[in-house]
Formats: sequence, C-alpha cells, structure tokens
Amino acid sequence: MNKHWDLVKLYRDFKDDNFKQDREKTSRLLESLEKWEPSISDSDTETAEIFIKRLIDFYQVYRKMIAFSHLTVSVDARNVEGLKTIEDLEREAARLTGPRVRFQKWLGEIVDLESLVNSSPLLQEHRFFLRELVNNSHYLLSEKEETVIADLKRTGSSAWTRLQQKLTSTLMVDVSLEGEVKKLPLPEVRNLAFKSSPQVRRNGYEAELKAYERIEEPVAASLNGIKGEVITLAGKRGYENPLEETLLKSRMSQKTLETMLGAMRDFMPNFRQYYKTKARLLNQGDALPFYDIFAPMGDVEMEFTLEKARDFIINNISSFSPEMAELYQQAFSENWIDSEPRDGKRGGAFCFNIHPIGESRILCNFTGSFNDMTTLAHELGHAYHGHCLTEESIINASYPMPLAETASIFSETIVTNAARKEADPEQAFAILENKISQAGQVIVDIYSRFIFENNLFAKRKQASLSVGELKDMMISAQQEAYGEALNHNYLHPYAWLNKPHYYLAENNYYNFPYAFGLLFGLGVYALYLEQGRGFSADYIKLLKTTGKNEVDQVAEMIGIKLDSPEFWNNSLAVIKKDIADFQELAMNRLG
Repeated sequence: MNKHWDLVKLYRDFKDDNFKQDREKTSRLLESLEKWEPSISDSDTETAEIFIKRLIDFYQVYRKMIAFSHLTVSVDARNVEGLKTIEDLEREAARLTGPRVRFQKWLGEIVDLESLVNSSPLLQEHRFFLRELVNNSHYLLSEKEETVIADLKRTGSSAWTRLQQKLTSTLMVDVSLEGEVKKLPLPEVRNLAFKSSPQVRRNGYEAELKAYERIEEPVAASLNGIKGEVITLAGKRGYENPLEETLLKSRMSQKTLETMLGAMRDFMPNFRQYYKTKARLLNQGDALPFYDIFAPMGDVEMEFTLEKARDFIINNISSFSPEMAELYQQAFSENWIDSEPRDGKRGGAFCFNIHPIGESRILCNFTGSFNDMTTLAHELGHAYHGHCLTEESIINASYPMPLAETASIFSETIVTNAARKEADPEQAFAILENKISQAGQVIVDIYSRFIFENNLFAKRKQASLSVGELKDMMISAQQEAYGEALNHNYLHPYAWLNKPHYYLAENNYYNFPYAFGLLFGLGVYALYLEQGRGFSADYIKLLKTTGKNEVDQVAEMIGIKLDSPEFWNNSLAVIKKDIADFQELAMNRLG
C-alpha cells in the first residue's frame, strides 16, 4: 500500500501549468474584489451579490493552491519552493483584507438586514455568514489599519509559525534502542511512548527532552512573538482578552465553556484514581511517570499493519453507514493518506479538507500501534465531515473549532468500541485501558494545556517569557490537572514546544475544542445507540449545518442543551463506567 499521499488532483508540482494559471487567476480575482465598492447605480441586493460571488470565486482557486503548498511542506519542511510559495500566497491573500473590511462595514450600516437577505436566493443561502459579519463588525479597525495588520502578519506570526514547524519537523533525536544509539525523527521518537518495553518508553522520553534543548530558545521566541501579536491585536480591536475573541470565532458561549470546564474539574478525581491504578500495575507506586502515561496494558502486543488497520476501520464503520465506509475506502484507494514517519515530516496527525476538489488529505505517523489505528479512524472522521459539506458553498463549509472534532470523535468511538467487542479478554483489557488513556488526554491533559495557555496570555501581556518560565508554567499546569496521580519528578516541561496548536495565531485556545469534541461526540454516539442505524440521516444533517450555525444551535438540532451541566455529566458518566470496569479488572490482576 502506498504510504505517501497523491496531490496530483491539485497540481503535479509548483511548475505545473495549472498552478501557474491559477496564480494568475487569483491575482485577477483579487483585483476584482479590490475594485468592489457600494454602487449608487446598483441595488443593495446586487451590491451584496457581486461581492459574495467574487469571494466564492477567489476561495475556489486560492484554497487549492494554499492546500497544495501546505501539504507539500508538511511532509518536507526543507522544501524551499513550497515555503516561498506559502509566503507569496499569504501576501496575495492579505489583499483581500481591504475589500472584506469595506464590505463588512457597509453591511453593518444596512438598516434592515433581513429584508436584504430575503431579497435573493444567494443571500439567503449565506444568511448566517452575513449576520455574523454584521455582529462582528464593531471589532473591526479601519480598512487601512486592517490592511497593514494583514501585511505585517506575514513577517510576524506567520513567520514564527513556520519557524516552529521547521525546527520540530527537522529535529533528529539520538535515542538508545536495543543496545545502540539511533538517530530518529522526532515523531518516531514520540511514538516510543506507546511501546510495551518500559526501558524503550523511558529512553524515548529522556531523548526527546534532551533533544528539545537544541531548539528551545528559537521556539520560545516563536511562542512569545505569536502570543504577543495576538494580545496586541485583541486589545486594539476591543476584545476583553484573546479568550473572548476565540469564543466569538468559535461561535460558542462563555457559559457553555464554563459549564463544560466545571464538569471536567469535578470529574478529575476519577481520572486520578485511574492513573494511580495504572502506576501500580506498572510497579511505579502510586504516581505515574509521564513516560508511562501511554504504556500499553495487558499481556498482548496489539500491532497493526496499515492494511489491517484499513480493513478493521472500514468493516466496522460500515455497520453505521455504508456511505461513510465507502468514503474511507476511497481515501485509501486514491492515496489521500500520508502515513510514513520520516525526516522533514511534521509530527502528529491532521486532516486537510479541500473543498474545491471535494476531497481531503490525511497526515499521520503510523508505526503500527493500536493508538495509530484509532488515530487514523479519527482523521478519517474529519474527512467524512468535509465530504458532507461538499455540496455547501465554500463560505458555508468552514465550521468552528469546537464542532471540528464531532465527526472524528464519533468515528474513533465506533472503531474503538468495535475492537473491544471483538477482542479476547486480554485484548479487551488493553483496548479498554487505551480508550480511557485517550480520554484522559482529551480531558486531563487538555485541561492542563488550557491552564497553561490562560497563564501564558496573562504573563505575556507584561513581558516575554524565558524558556525556564515556560517550562515552569507547563509543569505547574500539569500538576494542577493531574494532581498527585503523576510523579512530579517525571513530568513534561516541553509540552508547549512540541504542540503546533500553540503556534496558530488565528486559532488560539485550540485545546478546549478537543474536550468539547469528545464529550459532544459521546453524546451524539449515545443517541446513535438509542436510535440505531436510522440515526445516520440526522447525523449527516447535523454535519451539513456545522458551517452555518452557532454551536448551541447545532446541538439543539438533536436535542442537546450545552449550557446544562446534565449533558456534560452524562457524557462523563460514560467514561466513569469505563474507569470503574478498568478498576475492577486491575484489582483482580493486582490481587
């Protein structure tokens, strides 16, 4: 099976004639947008329609080119032409700022927006987009100021982001394995945390931390630069803080966030008991060292080839939706997936939905673990989400961060639960523990990352933070979230360095959406269990609306009230039951 993705549906390379033609087309489309002005001779309906049509035409071309460029660089951080192209495209896209501000301010002055929207099928289709522009218009600076900011970001936060990506993607780590020192890419070393050998896990952890010392200063500078820019612009635009801005962009209320975080905090003792039990199973006393958090449990080595992972995922997804399984099969057969870890490739995993071609591309670093298999199921869920939005306007296909994890968590849950049902007792124990471990990452570790980012913004407002301060803040956040369940002598002081989410100036607090996604996904999965296969139609309908509704409105479509503690507690109760089952099985093993 091909372990590298195929991008030819986009372009063959940067010298492709189609790429060159699209570059020229982009410039022409931007020129037409820059010339847009409210016209006395045209009606308000015509004026709005002209802008929407031109914006859609621009996005249809631009997003193909930016997808190709980012995907190329994500597997080859040293690709000079790709890096240069991203800079060029970002410079071009900055030209969109002026006309967008002009349109948004004009729209905000319309006395009767509803009458305008109802005057045209095109405007009705983009009702939510237009309303959102009006509601957010008072956070805009002048057109001139916003244009200057967009230009400066290219050499500010965007440049810092690329630096962090390059440094972490090209970092080679010296690690002792099987009696010899090997030089491995960072993602491969981080995946050693899932190996059955205690010594391999510890060696990987220690080698990883040691390697970070070589890049800690420039990455810390990147983090300070990005967060400093975010704080400055949030203040200038009138947001109380970056969290308020994030929630507005996430289409999520402060009350929903506080309700969810409150439920998570109250649930922490359950996870701490799980970590303590795991520590005893691993002969680590009552506190787990960080390098054993992902240690597989049970006397079974659950290894997957890519082919075996493919077959297992598709066979079990088909029980929910044959259409979903067909899309997953397409992803494999048409080489949407880049699975091989290698030098120059970024770590982690992601799915890039490419609306203009109605396809997605998935990056993962597959080494054969059970976690790698469920990660693949997770990313394929993102691809299905994108598939459900292909018939929507490209403007209506952009969903907020909290809803971004809905389909992925749902997909992962189906596959994980299927694996547990099919397994023998020893495998079932291993799968159950892995499921709880992953939930712990999304609840406990994500909470630590939220604490860290909150404190980072508060302190960065006063001054830049040193490497030592960043490490201390991360340790403190981990201690608060994990409590006494982790061995405080073996935490992860560099968890701010290796997480790309901290380095996205347009997506701050990209941590709580994962907790939201897990708990919302569990709630959606519970409805599926209750309603059976007939639920798939409602599920597709839900995904189709994620780009044109507030988060609360999407949830209410299937009867979920997000500002109610009851919903979050019910979702957490599912995890509580898993932890109780694990505790019972663990006690039998401990005698």
